[in-house]
Amino acid sequence: MESKTYEKELLKVEEMNISFKNDEGGLLSAVRDLNFHIHEGETVGLVGESGCGKSVTALSLMKLIPENSSIIDGQILLEGEDVNSYSEKKMRSIRGNAMSMIFQEPMTSLNPVHRIGKQIGEVLLLHSLANKSNIKSKVIEILKKVGIPRPEAIIEEFPHQLSGGMRQRVMIAMAMACNPRLLIADEPTTALDVTIQAQILDLMNTLQEEYKTAILLITHDLGVVAEMADRVMVMYYGQIVEEADVRTLFKQPKHPYTVGLLNSIPNIDEDDEVRLKPIEGNVPNLGVITSGCPFRSRCEHAHEKCYQENPPLFKLESQTVRCWLYEKEEVFA
Repeated sequence: MESKTYEKELLKVEEMNISFKNDEGGLLSAVRDLNFHIHEGETVGLVGESGCGKSVTALSLMKLIPENSSIIDGQILLEGEDVNSYSEKKMRSIRGNAMSMIFQEPMTSLNPVHRIGKQIGEVLLLHSLANKSNIKSKVIEILKKVGIPRPEAIIEEFPHQLSGGMRQRVMIAMAMACNPRLLIADEPTTALDVTIQAQILDLMNTLQEEYKTAILLITHDLGVVAEMADRVMVMYYGQIVEEADVRTLFKQPKHPYTVGLLNSIPNIDEDDEVRLKPIEGNVPNLGVITSGCPFRSRCEHAHEKCYQENPPLFKLESQTVRCWLYEKEEVFA
């Protein structure tokens, strides 16, 4: 697969930190020193175990984290404008229009008491892309685009009457209804069987090619990343620990965590008796690690400095990596 080139930067996140208030009035850091960008038409994968901060990052981009329970610092620049400075009224015009999100579980994201047609229609009406006279035909047209059969009947059905794959297609239809410039897909194929998963990924690819939509693909499934992403960011304990184009990451991973993730994937070409090598332990709870490298207790390369100081991002030839194994390299600014 040839590497793609992109010209226009659509989203830029600078020095973003997200902290949650606890019951004692203190702060628990969930995301730290987050810096990344996405170009128009590019697919960027954000990967890591559950609890790494992936979904929190996605929700913060859409300003869906309650302000009374959290503090978000830094800038989220959408085409040069800081989303964090927008009022809630302004954000309502942005959500679903400039930025859309496919949430993890469609059964909990779709309203169980409203028919499918009404839920998609609300998106179009909110952004003045339809009126009462043409709303039905517009919704049917959108459902056809995402490959839903008999859309005339589906618009009259409730979410519980649809299969998991069909509900996910409805979620994609809602997210793509206004042709957003950025689509945030948070675990879009979770709990779907492999056949339906492949169909959903093909659908997202087709819609992206048609509308030049940028995609932030959040997942723990490296197989999905290999299929979809142009560039990959690996997150651990609220920080990006490695970033590279998808081919480089899979061929020459640098961070011990990335290596561990790839080693834990079954390889069809290997002998049946070869045992998978899991990453020992779990992602630490928020607030447990206050100094040093958060991955140190699970890393076979950890040494004294790893317990004392959290490494910066080091710039290698084709990727950046947050690990003291590469401290002789240039620090990535």
